[in-house]
Amino acid sequence: MGSDGLIELDQDCWAAFAKYNLVLATGFGILAVVTRTVLADNLLLLVENGILALLFGAIQTYAWLSS
Repeated sequence: MGSDGLIELDQDCWAAFAKYNLVLATGFGILAVVTRTVLADNLLLLVENGILALLFGAIQTYAWLSS
């Protein structure tokens, strides 16, 4: 129960992992929006924050589906 076959964690660990990654994805998403509005000329920072938000969002979704 709670295993995806790749990583053996119990359901509580998967839920904690998902919540942690949700916080990270939300934080990087907010940073991407702030970067876009405040520092419009800094494209590298915008792209970096957007990619990190997508990455942690994908990990968060994987963790929720695995729990």
